[in-house]
Amino acid sequence: MREGSRQAAALASRFRAENEALLTLAADLTEREWAMDCPDEGRPVGVVIQHIAEGHLIVGAIVRAIAAGRPLPVQAWRTLEQGAAFNARQARRLAAGTQDGGLRLLGSNTERIGRFIDRLSDEDLRRTALGVDGLTLARQIEGGLLGHLRGHAEAVRTAVMDARAVRSAANHADRSP
Repeated sequence: MREGSRQAAALASRFRAENEALLTLAADLTEREWAMDCPDEGRPVGVVIQHIAEGHLIVGAIVRAIAAGRPLPVQAWRTLEQGAAFNARQARRLAAGTQDGGLRLLGSNTERIGRFIDRLSDEDLRRTALGVDGLTLARQIEGGLLGHLRGHAEAVRTAVMDARAVRSAANHADRSP
């Protein structure tokens, strides 16, 4: 196994840290919070967390293709409509997912992709995607992989924190004379 670059190690570390923050939040969710709507997403919090976990492998396939100098997989070429249709089918399938299963999937996929990123060299990170001008592997990791994680994780955090604030205010109002 080859040793990756410092830049790759930093990207892998950020990827793992952001996932760990999400895992910590997700592990603390009640059943009600897992199932509640995530307003910015239009689907339940638990479905969004599982979407992030599955997204690691979907975006990871794009990352792996760039690293190997192969053409991008079909997922990279989806239109907005195709992406929305895929996400709707995925949401229906993931609705039956459990919190324990979602946490295991997120942890496993985080480690799998993190290990891959760790092994990348500086030359790998500078490699550009076939058929996409200017898209380097480093940019795809940052914008695609980390961007996907950050955007959805922020929606989950906001939904959970807002719901907890409302419950706390309601509990406080119930105790007031």
